[in-house]
Amino acid sequence: MKLPVDDATLASWANLLGLTDEQTTATLSEIEETLRIGYENRPDALRDTSFDQLISDMDADEAALFFLISGLRQSGHAEAAYAVEVRSIFATPRDLQQTS
Repeated sequence: MKLPVDDATLASWANLLGLTDEQTTATLSEIEETLRIGYENRPDALRDTSFDQLISDMDADEAALFFLISGLRQSGHAEAAYAVEVRSIFATPRDLQQTS
């Protein structure tokens, strides 16, 4: 799986979180596993769409959020990861309401 950012960006994110190479690999694996679970439970309207097609629609901000949450978990900051995850869940409906 390839996130919609270049390798330099991924390396920068990993560096900011202080991740080792192993933690970075684990972070990317966790992101892929999470996305594959979502893919398996996709709505009927998306049944003919491949995993790669759906992932290609992800933007850099979404990838950054996934990386931040998973990276925080990998670096031993589970409470911070949870806090970011919860805030992102509650921010989404608010953001959608503002664009309507």
